[in-house]
Amino acid sequence: MEKQISKGLKIWLWFVIIMNGLSAISNVTKIGQNALGSIISIVLEAVLIYSCVLIMFQMKKFGFKLMCIAAGVNAVVSVLIVILAGVVAGAAMGSASAGIAGGLVGAVLVVIVAAICPLITYFLMKSQWDMFE
Repeated sequence: MEKQISKGLKIWLWFVIIMNGLSAISNVTKIGQNALGSIISIVLEAVLIYSCVLIMFQMKKFGFKLMCIAAGVNAVVSVLIVILAGVVAGAAMGSASAGIAGGLVGAVLVVIVAAICPLITYFLMKSQWDMFE
């Protein structure tokens, strides 16, 4: 009997692939505005897509681990960018502390968003965890 992932997990992974593909395309169009940030984002999107492919087609637990690593790196990079943007905006307004506070609120939101993809994937995988290599 051939191993198959659940329908819910398959739909979720296709959704993640499509959304990350669209995000990568969006970042390609922004490469002139912020080359380093766009390139980092494009690489992370590609890693997330590859991790979904590993889970869906090759039934590898490593795909989930790779997804977690990419989400963690994305969270760290995004937090640094959001805090830096808050500091710059605060300095421009004459209130660095207000900018830092705004940056910290944004950073918390970034961490929450970065954790959603691996969490949903885990909850959809956990009932079939032993099936994955």
